[in-house]
Amino acid sequence: MLARETPVPEQQTSTSPAAATRSLWFNAPETDDEVRRTLTRERVVAEALTLIAQDGVAALTMRALSGRLGVVPGALYRHVRSKDQLQDLIVDGVLAEVDCDINHSLPWTEQIQVLAHRLRNVLKNHPGVAGLLKTRDPLGPHSLVLAESVLLPLHAAGFPHREAGLAFFLIVDYTIGFEVSNTRISVNEQRVQDTATRRQLHEFFRSLPHDRFPTLIALGEHVWRDNRDERFAAGINALVDGLERAQRTTTRLTGTGHPHGPLGHR
Repeated sequence: MLARETPVPEQQTSTSPAAATRSLWFNAPETDDEVRRTLTRERVVAEALTLIAQDGVAALTMRALSGRLGVVPGALYRHVRSKDQLQDLIVDGVLAEVDCDINHSLPWTEQIQVLAHRLRNVLKNHPGVAGLLKTRDPLGPHSLVLAESVLLPLHAAGFPHREAGLAFFLIVDYTIGFEVSNTRISVNEQRVQDTATRRQLHEFFRSLPHDRFPTLIALGEHVWRDNRDERFAAGINALVDGLERAQRTTTRLTGTGHPHGPLGHR
C-alpha cells in the first residue's frame, strides 16, 4: 500500500496561497485565474500541435484551441496576434527540432540525404504539420537555419545560383510532400500495415488469371508492402543521384560557354 502522506503545515509567510507549498501528489486543480496567469506562448503552441495531431490542421481554430486551454478566445490574442501568426510559430517551432548540424566534409549528396531524412523524421513525429507547411511561407529563424543548411552543400558543390534554387525546392517539396501524403493513411496503406491482411492481399494477386495479369502475379507482393520508410529513402536517393548527374553536366556545359545547365532554361 502507498504510505499516507504526512501533512506539512503551511509556513506563515507573505507568499500568496497560489505559490504556497503543495503536496506533490494531491494538488488541487488550477483555478481559472491561475490558468490565465500561467498561459504562455509556448503553452499555446504546444496545445495547438496536440490539436493538429489529433484532429488535423483544419480543426485548428482559435475557438477550439481556447476551449482546450480552458480560456476565452480573447486570452490567446495576448500571446499570438492572429491565427496566421500562430501557424507560423507552430511551423518554426517544429522546424527547430531538425538537427542542422552536419559534417561538411561529407560529399554534398550525403549531406542533402541526411538533412532530408532528419526533416522527414521531425514531420513524421508531428502529424499534420507538413500540410501546414505547404500553406505558410516559412521565414522564421529556425526555418531560415534549415534553408541555409540545405542550400550550403548545393552552393559548395558548384551549382549555379539558378540550379541551386531549383534543386533546393525539389528536395524540400519532395520531403514535405511525402509526409503530406501520410496525413490521412489511405486504405491501401492500412491494408499493407496489417500482416494478416497483407498476406491475404498477396494471395489474392497470386490467384488472379495468369493470362490476364501475369505481371501483377509476379510483382504484386513486392509493390503492396509496408515499406514507407524504404520508399522515402529510395525517392530521395534517386532525386539526389539525378541532381548529381545534372550538376556534372552543368559543370561541363558551363565550361563550354553555356549559361545554364540542364535544370534551367537556356
